[in-house]
Amino acid sequence: MGDTINVTPLLEIENVSKIFHLKPMFGAAKEVIAIRNVSLTLGKGRALAVVGESGSGKSTVGRAVTGLFKLSEGRVLFDGRDIAQFRRRAEKLAYARSVQMVFQDPFAALNPAHTIRHHIERALKLHRGLSGTAIEDALLRVLADVEIDAEIALGKYPHELSGGQRQRINLARVLAVGPQLVVADEPTSMLDVSIRKSVLGLMDRMKKERGIAFLYITHDIATAHYLAEDTAVMFAGQVVEWGPSRCVIGNPQHPYTKVLLSAVPDPAIRFASDPASGRAFSEGVERIRALARKPAGLPVEIEPGHFVRHRFDEMDAA
Repeated sequence: MGDTINVTPLLEIENVSKIFHLKPMFGAAKEVIAIRNVSLTLGKGRALAVVGESGSGKSTVGRAVTGLFKLSEGRVLFDGRDIAQFRRRAEKLAYARSVQMVFQDPFAALNPAHTIRHHIERALKLHRGLSGTAIEDALLRVLADVEIDAEIALGKYPHELSGGQRQRINLARVLAVGPQLVVADEPTSMLDVSIRKSVLGLMDRMKKERGIAFLYITHDIATAHYLAEDTAVMFAGQVVEWGPSRCVIGNPQHPYTKVLLSAVPDPAIRFASDPASGRAFSEGVERIRALARKPAGLPVEIEPGHFVRHRFDEMDAA
């Protein structure tokens, strides 16, 4: 990905496709192509933002990395090893420890029947084998790292914390495990706008200070450059544009990337309700989507490390 040429890859996604076979109670079975021919690379201590709207396949990429299902095609390499070849229990546990996931809903990710102390202690015991004073010291250290007051939080239950505090607890639990890679699936989308930046800032600090790599999955392309050195834009299960975030966001080439950027509010421009222009914009977006759904061709390098697939004339999409 762009700037990562000289960085040892931690994660390599090679020509990955996933087809889900759906068998409804009534009607014929059908196939859904969730992702197709996805190839991405992530270096150690770096972040890659995978951006797209709902149904684009970005979350399926994240779950493929965690090994939650068998791939239809391609492979996922972690530190140069195919994760599908991890057969022994020890290998699977080591991978589960190295690759952790932070979910969209911070409340659903925590057991409401247990205190915050239980959630963090369990991670420290299971993955690091700590006990006694060592576990207490690690517990306080981890909570301090995510800027949570241990005296206030440890005895509380998840419902007694705010959404931002709960997400920080989820990140503390990740730190307690000690992973090399975190798959963060829409980690700020359910948080208030006022605290999203602080959570992203915490993730950025984890990346810089701990050397943790992030696969940051989001629909909000505006936040991609804040955390991620590289950005990949997905639509209809395909990566249509990728490269350094400064290039993809600052010099977008694919019409769909431009659509995502156009949806980001500009505080300098006053909103005006104009039904005619709204309809024209909506119709233009649908034409772009229709073109982007077609199987992507070979990538074209626009500038060093910045690639686009299925590059068609703006006039065709207008």
